[in-house]
Amino acid sequence: HKKQNKMPNAFLYNMEGEKKMFPKGQLTDHFSKKEFDCQCGCDTGTIQPLLVQKLELARVEYGKSMRINSGIRCLDHNRSIGSKDTSSHIKCVAADIGCTGIAERHEMLSILLKHFKRVGVHKQFIHVDVDADKPSGVFVY
Repeated sequence: HKKQNKMPNAFLYNMEGEKKMFPKGQLTDHFSKKEFDCQCGCDTGTIQPLLVQKLELARVEYGKSMRINSGIRCLDHNRSIGSKDTSSHIKCVAADIGCTGIAERHEMLSILLKHFKRVGVHKQFIHVDVDADKPSGVFVY
């Protein structure tokens, strides 16, 4: 017999307080679970729903696609790319959004800063997280 997918349907409450259901694997209208999964394929962790909800609000305002370069990272993958063991990606509370152009970066930052208290700027991406253990602000790589 066919193996059943045990992943439940995702849901979010919209601004009116109504529960909205999404197909399996879809977290919001614009983001799927797969986009946030560890790139090594280990399937570790679950991305923090608050992070995804804030990204969805930013994505709707931005009106264009946003590429998630990195979401969840297991410790091995995090180390293999040279990141610190204190990375918020290990805690499943961070995402890096691909962004290379100066106009695109300006527009994206102006929106992301409305939704996130912690933002990092790199020449190839913008990092956002909801890590309560780290100070608020904007940092650069």
